[in-house]
Formats: sequence, C-alpha cells, structure tokens
Amino acid sequence: MNLKHHAEQQRDWLWLSVIVGIGFVLRVAAIASFHHEPESDELAYKSMALNLVSGNGIVDVMGNHAMYNVGYPLFILAPAFFFFGENLLVARLINTLLGGVTIILCYLVAKEAGAGRSGRLMAAFIWAVYLPASVYVVYLQKENLMIPIMLGVIWCALRLARQPSKDVTIVCGVLFGLLALTGNAGLSLVTAVVLALVLSPTSKSRCVALSILMLLAALMICGPWIIRNMNVIGSPILNTNGGFNLYLGNNPSATGMFVSIAETPRGPTWEALRKTGEVQASDILKQEAIVWIKTHPIEFAILALKKGGYFWMPPLHQGKGDQSMVEKLVRILWAMQFLVLVMAALGTLLIRSLRNRQLAILWFAVASYTAVHMLFYVIFRYRLPIMPVMGVMAALAIESSVLLIDRYCPTNKVRL
Repeated sequence: MNLKHHAEQQRDWLWLSVIVGIGFVLRVAAIASFHHEPESDELAYKSMALNLVSGNGIVDVMGNHAMYNVGYPLFILAPAFFFFGENLLVARLINTLLGGVTIILCYLVAKEAGAGRSGRLMAAFIWAVYLPASVYVVYLQKENLMIPIMLGVIWCALRLARQPSKDVTIVCGVLFGLLALTGNAGLSLVTAVVLALVLSPTSKSRCVALSILMLLAALMICGPWIIRNMNVIGSPILNTNGGFNLYLGNNPSATGMFVSIAETPRGPTWEALRKTGEVQASDILKQEAIVWIKTHPIEFAILALKKGGYFWMPPLHQGKGDQSMVEKLVRILWAMQFLVLVMAALGTLLIRSLRNRQLAILWFAVASYTAVHMLFYVIFRYRLPIMPVMGVMAALAIESSVLLIDRYCPTNKVRL
C-alpha cells in the first residue's frame, strides 16, 4: 500500500513538472513577444531598487521614502540589479520563477482543500495557462510576489483549520510579515486565518496563543522596516500611500476605478501638499476622504457596491493604443478563461459534497480581499492575486461534477 501510494505521488509530481514546464513556456513566450517599457508604479519600484543598490537608500522616482510597498523592489528587483545590473530580462525571469512556484502552490492548496488527484493537477494547470498570469511576468509589479505569498497564507489557513500547529503558525506569521511589506491588501486574508482557527479542533485559549505567535512572527519580518520608517520619515508605518489611495477612492470625483489625483478636487493643490512631506500629505488626504465618507454615507455605500462590481467585471475592456490581432485574440481568450473560472468556482456553492470548512475558508478569503478594494478603488491587475484561489475552487467543482456524472451515468464513464 505504501509502495502504491509512493508511486502515485511520483506520478503526480511528474505531471506537475510537465504543467510547470507548460507555464514556463507560456511566460517566456510572453516575455519574448510583449515589448513593454516600465511605467507608473514600475518606475517607482525600479527606482527604489536602483537607489538601494547604489547606496542611496530606498527612494522612489518622486523622492518618496515609503510611498510604495517595499517588498517587491527589496526582495526581487534589488538582488537582480545588484548581481546583473539594470537588466529587466533577469527581473522578468525571476517573475517567471515566481509563477512556477505559484503553480506548485495551487496544487498544494487544492490538495489541502480536499481535491483528489485530478483536481489538484487541474488547479495547477489552470494557473499555468491563465493568460494574465503569463503576461504579468513582463511587468515589474508587486503582484508577481504577492500571489505566491497569498497562496502560502491560504495553504496555512486550510492546514490550521484541520491540524493547528506551532510550525504552520510561524510560517503563516512570516508570510503575513512579507505581505505587510509587499501588498497591504493581502493582509485582508487575516480574516480567513481567524476563521480557520475558529473552525479548528482546538481550544479558544490555544487559538489565542497561536494568534499571538503568528503576530510575533509577522513583526519579526516587517518590524525592521517600521523602525526604519520611524527614523527616516518620523512615523512607524508600513507605507504612506494609505491616505492617498483612500482619497482617490472616496472624493467628489471618485468613480470606483482608478482616477488620477489631478482629476480630483485636490488636483490643483496636490504638488504643494506633497512638498509638505509624504506622511503629512497622506494624513491630510485620509482625513479629507473620511470627511467625505461621513458627509455622503449613501453615496459611499453605492460607490462601494460599484467597486465590488467593477472588481469582478469580466475583462472586456480595451487596451491602450492600437492593438494587434494577437493582442485582441489574447484579450478574447482572457475574457473566456475568466468567465469559465468564475462560473466554475461559483459552482462549488451548488455541490453539497463541497460544502465544508475548507470551502468556507476559500470563499471567505475571496470575499475579504474583494471588500478591501471596495474601500479604495479598483484596477484590474489588483484582482490577479486572488484568481489562483478561484482556480482552485473551479478545479474542485469540475472534479466533483465529473465524479457525479461518473456515479450516476455508469455507462458513460468520464475520466480525467
């Protein structure tokens, strides 16, 4: 029996290696065919990494010391630039490696969620061929690092719900520390981990003890950056974009999607405000956003619902500038993939055998991550980090559906 199980595991990892290889090929193809020059946030991350490597400290292209999340430029771009110079290809290849790690994590998360062999491999395959996952390795964006970290947290949550342990708790805390540095929105997964501990077969006192241990592990990772910010900008915070982003999503000109600050009431005075210091500017924008929310509660609620709708709106939008036939085809295929994924994931709610605590944790993670963006604003790439979870649930639904067909239609057996 053990030999048989070992042989099955070997076959699984062989197939998983093939799937990872497919993912690599698609991502390398995207790098080779998609010619893109860094812009917007990418320039900030690039500047932060180059300044650090040059010995000037972490400073972005606008001269800010903590406006953007430090994780991606610190852990990915800076080492790449230090060893290989300002080589964008190397950075993109590292993004590709992160994509390979994510494919493997999809397999592991699906396994922890209760998927069988076909479901686990299908979850990995879905992420391997999901087109945005390939295209985004070209961008120097924090999402490339956020995605595997968030999947790691989801895996920890599923494991804690089944078998709480100090080791998994510490790993989860470390991952949260990395998320705090890389992408604040990912911290919304705290709710999924809390739910996992509540559902776990352990006492409340042990849940509290594990929560404290997790917090300490997280602070060990992000604490030095918070101390650095206290010394450099005079405030013990992770970054100074919270008030800025809150204002962009909650002001008289807010639409729910990203709008430039130049298009808001603060536009004419933004440059003068920015010169007062990034901490003070962020605090003022935060207060203005809160005032608008308090004085326009109905408009705020409606706008939040619109943001939720935008967050899950099918990607039918047009790209920038003139599009080639290949880009148009990719966008059509992306929209088709997205619709199939979302519909399949929603199918988990209709399958009785999948209504368990693992599925509750997965959906809670999706809902929490969506809710965070309902407070701020929506950009389509912000949705990408939660899509692997949708892929895992889609795989669970498809596998269960095939098993049901196989059970009730024995004369027409379906095999994956």
